[in-house]
Amino acid sequence: MDETSVIGTLEQQVIEAALITTRPTSSAQERSEASTQLERWTTGTSPSAASPIDTACWEAYIKIIGISFCPSDHFFSSSNASSSPNQSGQSSGFSNGSAESNIVEKIAYATFSSKQQQPLSCNTEQQIQRDSNGAKLLLTTLFCNKIRREYNSLMREHASLARRVFESLLNALLCVGNVAHVHQGQDLKALLGACCSAVASVAVRTSIQQYPNQGIMNIILPCRNFIGASLGMAVNATTDMPSFSPTIALRLLADIPGEAQSRNDVTTTDIEALLQMPNGIPSQQGIDFTINGSATDVVMETLHMALSGYISGGGEQQDALLCLTLNALTKWAEACKKITLSRLLESSNGNALSILEQLVALLSSQSQQRQWTSAKHAEDAIIKSARALNACIENTTDFGTQSRRSAVGSLLASLTAPTKFLIAPFNTSESQQWEEAAIAVSNLASTLAREEIDEIATCRLPGCSDLIELLLGLQSHPIHNVALPVLEVWLALQDVPTSDRHPTLAAPLYQQLTEVVLNRVAYPSTFISWEEELDLESSDFNEMRRLSTDVLVGAYYLLRSSYLETLANIVMSIDSSDWEVVESAFFCMCSVGREACARVKSVKNAASSGRDSPVAADGESTSIGLTQVVGIVCAGGAAGVSQRHPLVLAGIANFLGCYSTVWASSCAPQSMLEILAYLSAALSVSGAAEASGKSIRLVLIASAGKLTKAATSPGADISVALTQSMEAALNTNKQTVMASVAEGCARVSVQLRDKSKARATLSAVAAPTILRARSALDAMISSSTVEGSGQAAGQTDAASQALASYLGVLRELVRFCDGSSSRGRAGDSHILSDVLTAAWPVLNDISSHPTCRANEAVLSGLLDVHSQLLSVVPALIGPYFKDLATFVVKSYEVSFCPSALDYVSAAVESFDSEESIGVAAGLDENGKDLIFNQLLAHLSQCTFKYVTQTKRPNECPQLIKALFEMAQRYLLFCPGALCQCPEFSSLFGLAVACLVECKGEVESTRATLIFITQLVGWKHIRLPDAKMAKLAQFACGIDNLLAQHGEAITKACLGGLSGGAPQMLWPSCSECIFSITQHIISSTPGADEPDSVLCTWLRTAMIEGSLVANTKNITPEIGTSVIKILCELAKEGTKSKQKAKMALMDFGKIAKGEASTDVLLAYSMA
Repeated sequence: MDETSVIGTLEQQVIEAALITTRPTSSAQERSEASTQLERWTTGTSPSAASPIDTACWEAYIKIIGISFCPSDHFFSSSNASSSPNQSGQSSGFSNGSAESNIVEKIAYATFSSKQQQPLSCNTEQQIQRDSNGAKLLLTTLFCNKIRREYNSLMREHASLARRVFESLLNALLCVGNVAHVHQGQDLKALLGACCSAVASVAVRTSIQQYPNQGIMNIILPCRNFIGASLGMAVNATTDMPSFSPTIALRLLADIPGEAQSRNDVTTTDIEALLQMPNGIPSQQGIDFTINGSATDVVMETLHMALSGYISGGGEQQDALLCLTLNALTKWAEACKKITLSRLLESSNGNALSILEQLVALLSSQSQQRQWTSAKHAEDAIIKSARALNACIENTTDFGTQSRRSAVGSLLASLTAPTKFLIAPFNTSESQQWEEAAIAVSNLASTLAREEIDEIATCRLPGCSDLIELLLGLQSHPIHNVALPVLEVWLALQDVPTSDRHPTLAAPLYQQLTEVVLNRVAYPSTFISWEEELDLESSDFNEMRRLSTDVLVGAYYLLRSSYLETLANIVMSIDSSDWEVVESAFFCMCSVGREACARVKSVKNAASSGRDSPVAADGESTSIGLTQVVGIVCAGGAAGVSQRHPLVLAGIANFLGCYSTVWASSCAPQSMLEILAYLSAALSVSGAAEASGKSIRLVLIASAGKLTKAATSPGADISVALTQSMEAALNTNKQTVMASVAEGCARVSVQLRDKSKARATLSAVAAPTILRARSALDAMISSSTVEGSGQAAGQTDAASQALASYLGVLRELVRFCDGSSSRGRAGDSHILSDVLTAAWPVLNDISSHPTCRANEAVLSGLLDVHSQLLSVVPALIGPYFKDLATFVVKSYEVSFCPSALDYVSAAVESFDSEESIGVAAGLDENGKDLIFNQLLAHLSQCTFKYVTQTKRPNECPQLIKALFEMAQRYLLFCPGALCQCPEFSSLFGLAVACLVECKGEVESTRATLIFITQLVGWKHIRLPDAKMAKLAQFACGIDNLLAQHGEAITKACLGGLSGGAPQMLWPSCSECIFSITQHIISSTPGADEPDSVLCTWLRTAMIEGSLVANTKNITPEIGTSVIKILCELAKEGTKSKQKAKMALMDFGKIAKGEASTDVLLAYSMA
């Protein structure tokens, strides 16, 4: 008979699925299907009142665990290569020697894809063992996860079955532990860890009403005795529980805190209370359980005993057990806030040293005298000792006590020679290249300094200065995670008043720290690009610079002008070959740019108002020093640019931009033009182009007043400098650079008081862009006429990209002329008139060519320019509006470009807010309503066809967003055209459908919700009386649409709140529900009960609809409570809208399990 027949079919299928999942030879599909099958079987249904415990699954797991881990002569052995698993000997341990003892190995052999009739080779035998061990690990892990989810319910409903679970796992742990003691393979260590976690997960969930910590104490008390017995110490009692090895005992102790914290049925506070609860278990269970103290007390006593026994060394086993002891101490200290420095210092065990003293010994020069059996153990001892002590220091429940002060004093004193606490292990880590050990020491040193910064800042205790020196050394360390934690120390020190610090920890320290940080945040001298950099991650470099900024700002506040002077000296004295130091110095100056500029500004403001400033000397010194630096930097002009490293040049550009307000107040106009010329030259260097473009914008904005004032002088002309900057930006072919420079040039031009000069200047700035746009258009047209040529297609793409970029520049030039004193009224000569005259032929030619209309980037750019023109110069655009509208419609019919709808949105708003455009277009109120009505109808029809026949709404979210943003503009600025549109009802229906069809895409769904919300709640939005009267005429039609679609809208919004939409959409969903509720309730004033239709919609969505399938956290009672709260708030009117939105978002949190039902009490009680 086949020996696998002694187990059930279910168990065999589960084992086979586990083997398939973990076997490397399985295909991806096989692995996925088997994994899904295992997960489905293990998870089953979550226990609740409506879903009882699946006892069959638990029984199967108990049997699988029982027959999988009992060892035999063949178990975990790679010997007897010629023997098959069917020839294995008798089993031992907790097995009865039946054929079941090797069942996983037997199934692994039976299903092995390379099985042959001849005897197995050694490699095949080892592979089968690896397969079976992998399956056991997976099954144990799945079982452990099931225990975490369901064991509490199992204990309540099937106590005897719960006890059998513990027994089966305990047997498995002992069996694996016995084998792992002989065989040291990684797979066995992983199995041992999984078994320990499973036993611990049961222990922390085993309790009775009188003794909530029964399971925990049932584990840690035997562990204490077994460890004590292994060290030759007297044991107070015997137990029926099989003896644990010290390895298992220490692993179990380490797992208990983490498993306790994994419980989701109790709060963090309750978990810590459970670990701190006094023992009260009676002694009739075969062991003296009447020991005084809590689980934490017993564990600390046990770990102290183990630490004292293993710290002296004596072999491989002693070293390994020492590291396990330190690991367990770390886990308990992280979980129990009462395991503090005081606790470590007070711990006693006869004549043994305290735990604190032993940790110091392991982290000092004494550890170097210990004979470690391997470098790995020596490194682990440093890491684990440092982490344990770090966790205890962070537990500050003993803060301010004499015992903590004594412990801190002891630690600080140990820093000095000859102990060299922290210093010796750090030096060892450096010499041995133990990165993790160095990181652990850095974390510990930083935590000690940060938590005790008030004491350390005074330097009254021995060792304080040694700690500061160590921290400075750590700060300069090249390894990111060694240097990073130290930054928090300097930030903590900044919070200590200088009057409470030792003098050396004020200006002298921060002068030194500035230089340390400068060197630490510098690029490597061999740096070329991040693609070629192998020793440094860009994310680490950027993080270090970002977090160093706050430290540098603190240093500036302490040092003030001397901070900048130090960096300026570096910039001016360092040889150009040390480019990385110069670049870093510019970064450090830029980091405090806002603060330094504020100091200079305050001094200038005080001087201009005739007041004396207490910081005048520092402000003047700062201003003079900075202008000297800029004079030296820009002295070489364009020739100096070519001599700079690209990254240094980018740093200089950032520096010039950061201090633009200083140049504007301290430099002459000619100096400002020299700065602009320097930045314009820097645009030609690819690595500095982005920084230079941003800085040109900042410099132009800051100095606009000074430059325009200087331009009033006879013969003065700033247009040349602006045009050169714009030309240089266009040469970069970078959209962001061109846009930044265009904005700066436009802002300066509009401030020129002489409008003729302003028009000429802006025209000169725009001329290169218009000329290049014409050239790109000609290239695009000529290349598009060549059919079937790959080269021509490439040229067309390049020309279209360039044309779109130039249109973007024109858009920015137009956009920032919006502040001009002339708004383009009829008869006025607007600042943009000359630009428009030059650009209009090009814009017309672009709109008339089919290749341009078919290119979405070009079409979007063109329509964006026209949208800005509508807003800025409506009177000039009015005569062309009808032709432009025709062009927009025809373009949309072909491209379905969202920008076409954006243009119509802008037109609706412009015609409502600017009378001049209507007059120029020859349209009265009725004419405007008619043309926009026709536009909306036609565009809606085109869109309906597109989203039903070509693309679904979720495939074109930008189009849906643009459509309903346009509809919302119609509602606000032209409601008559919206409500009289023949496609109005279809548009509303599409909006409702898109709530589901857009599948939670944020931008499109939000635009749709805003349109529905404002349309339904039109009575409660602020509109002019004429528009409100127009909407009132169509109130019945709006109500009919709500009656038709209200239930679907409610379901979609509540479904989104319950997890069907991103949390970013919750405010919009909540506001939409409130708008519907408020509209319906306000329509029936004085009614005692809410509208029945409304309640039906809400109840259906919350209780009877698909929402229940999405979450099991919403009960009928919760739904009824939320409905009542919502209706009561809606009766109070718009003033309660925010409160109602908060209530609905709390409902969403309840649905997701992020909040309890108690949060609703605040609304019910209000």
